Amino acid sequence: MTFISNLKKISHYVTVTVIVAVGLVAYANVAQAEYPEKPITLVVGFGAGGGVDTFARTFSANAKEALGVPLAVVNKAGAASSIAAKQVKKARPDGYTLLVTNGSTLASKIMLMGKKAGLDLNTNFITLGSVGQLVTAIMVPSNSPFKTASDLVTYAKKNPGKLRWSHPGRGSLHMLAGAVFLADNEIKAQDVPFKGGGKARNAVAGSQVDFGFMGVQLIGGFEEKIRAVGVTSAQRDSVFKAVPTFSEQGLPQMKLSGPIAIYAPAGIDQKVQATLVKAIAEATKSDGFMKMAAKGGLSAGYLSPQDTKNLVDDVSNLVRPVVTKLSAKK
Repeated sequence: MTFISNLKKISHYVTVTVIVAVGLVAYANVAQAEYPEKPITLVVGFGAGGGVDTFARTFSANAKEALGVPLAVVNKAGAASSIAAKQVKKARPDGYTLLVTNGSTLASKIMLMGKKAGLDLNTNFITLGSVGQLVTAIMVPSNSPFKTASDLVTYAKKNPGKLRWSHPGRGSLHMLAGAVFLADNEIKAQDVPFKGGGKARNAVAGSQVDFGFMGVQLIGGFEEKIRAVGVTSAQRDSVFKAVPTFSEQGLPQMKLSGPIAIYAPAGIDQKVQATLVKAIAEATKSDGFMKMAAKGGLSAGYLSPQDTKNLVDDVSNLVRPVVTKLSAKK
């Protein structure tokens, strides 16, 4: 009698356990299917008002329709967005915390720091795509005697080390673009680092330096004080179409640009990942996004996750020699 009674109890416990387990699985599947249920946080690796931040806010304003929930932008500036990257790396991979950054800048910073960075784009993150590109341009004061980038190169070759140039900070993609430009054209000039593109632009506008490398969008509103005389991308910028490429001026063309990439922490569920990839594509291709981006002087355009990776890899290969030299000086 005792044996039968115990058997019934065991059977009851097993049944209850199975029911609970099935219920939990069902609940998990329903919760997963309902993603997203709450606002999504976009951690931006740069300060408010810059190119990456403007892209992120333009995207957040247009992605609500595709995702059905608001997207909140949180700025976490510093160390070429590696601080923001570390924060997102540690976040729960549930699709509610994403990183928005210049993919080429972050990759270059990780390369420059080496193991000290504590980051790996390929293992710590999942690339969801990119919503546009930041194109680097060489700027000169409006009263500069250099009408073209070729004029500047000719002068610099005759006067090595005499010219001074600004950039948003050592290790930034724009600084690396300037270093590649100097190397490609076999010229020397003294770099003057600033914290941010706005300050680097002001140095050019105030003739504190002879030229500068920064995002081409920074010319907007400053046309009377600065002139862009060349872009580092293979084609002219889609917004500032009047600025020629270097190859059009008979100079080596570096084909350098920075995709505004969106990353999720590694380990994200594949269905959530697919939802985000689809939403990013829809939002970025929408008329509202393109109009807002153009108004902000941004070169908008969707790139798939793989195309984003390929562009970041291409830029990394381009700047690797310069990064190697910078690392050796430490």
